[in-house]
Amino acid sequence: MSDTNADKEFALVTEYFHPDTASTGQLMTELAVGLEDRGLDMTVYTSQPNYHSGSNDRQPRTSVHDGVLVKRIRAPQFRQSSLPRRLFNWAVFTVWMSVALLVSRPRRERELVFVSNPPMLPVAMWAVAKLRGWEYTYVVYDLYPDQPVELGYLSEDDLVTRLWSRLHQYALHDAAHVVVLGPVMRERVIRRAGPGFDPEKVEIIHNWEDETFIEPREKADNWFSDEHGLVEPFTVFYSGNIAHFHDLETVVEAAAELEDEEVQFLIIGEGDNKRNIVELAERLGVKDETVKFLPYQDWDDLPYSLTCGDVSIVAVREGFEGVCVSSKLYTSMAAGTPVLCIAQPDDDESRIVREADAGITVAQGDVQGVVEAVRRWRDDPELVEIQGRNAREAFEQNFTATRSIDAYYEVLSGTAPEPVSREYLLRN
Repeated sequence: MSDTNADKEFALVTEYFHPDTASTGQLMTELAVGLEDRGLDMTVYTSQPNYHSGSNDRQPRTSVHDGVLVKRIRAPQFRQSSLPRRLFNWAVFTVWMSVALLVSRPRRERELVFVSNPPMLPVAMWAVAKLRGWEYTYVVYDLYPDQPVELGYLSEDDLVTRLWSRLHQYALHDAAHVVVLGPVMRERVIRRAGPGFDPEKVEIIHNWEDETFIEPREKADNWFSDEHGLVEPFTVFYSGNIAHFHDLETVVEAAAELEDEEVQFLIIGEGDNKRNIVELAERLGVKDETVKFLPYQDWDDLPYSLTCGDVSIVAVREGFEGVCVSSKLYTSMAAGTPVLCIAQPDDDESRIVREADAGITVAQGDVQGVVEAVRRWRDDPELVEIQGRNAREAFEQNFTATRSIDAYYEVLSGTAPEPVSREYLLRN
């Protein structure tokens, strides 16, 4: 670690952190612990657990997690079961965290690191950093206000969108570093930043999966597959958030076309759009037969639920090219299963799958394309094996936790990391 970084504290601001089960919380937990083990002084500013948690999960205001100091807001947080509850949580977290950081008294020079969620957090952290004279690194997981515009919540031309876009441009321009998740997202961020923005400050660092936690597993040796009747039928599965920006409608409609064939679809998870997806399956007469639904699985069961099928699904809504990159892609590749990628051909997810020959890409709404892909895999076990092996190999070469956290260290410190500590390796 350089002398400069020895005198600096890095404050990671994230709504989700351990023990929250949101993918962002898992990633930010691993990032903070990994950077601390590599020599950076990390302090996490976060909320009370609220993603799938109840009041019994309330955490102390100050604690230490795997060597990382964690400070939490004291304000109540609702369980995120509806949009109004999320809006409340977002507003409380953003305002509370802004005030807490403004009045804080760091012992050393401080640099902020924050993610793009909640939606107004980047603008609030830009204002805090300007007032306190701090540098900051902005990690773009979801691009705002592009996401609510694409979902139809806002118009491209209304006053709120224009004001939000302008403030967001300031946040991009003044950042020391901007981290994005792929080349398409990088292009969109640079375009949104407008004239005078330095594209050299935008770094591509992919999200990741723990290569030792999720490993390829044969269905015949997987208790989860056996328990849910997935060993014999050819199984196509989705696991994760069921939101409006995930195109699972195409999946269910394709399942209806395959109703009389030996194919099983499994959708695991919860989200704002689950009711609509379940109702669609009911209308098409495939619920509980061709398409099964399960809730989120316990953390200890994930190595089995995420490897329970023959092909895994990654699906994004049309118009979201460069707005986000699905973290499910890295998990699917870690599991060593071919990926059915429902996205535009030039989206970041499609590029990765195609370049690695790790699956088949199909455009949103192309029901027949999904049907043909599933039939091709079902009738060609060798193709399933080859693409699954390609997926795992590409994952190990590009999307492991060690590789990505090393890249974050280099961005924040300006130097290549030394080997991580023995304690970190044993812990992970």
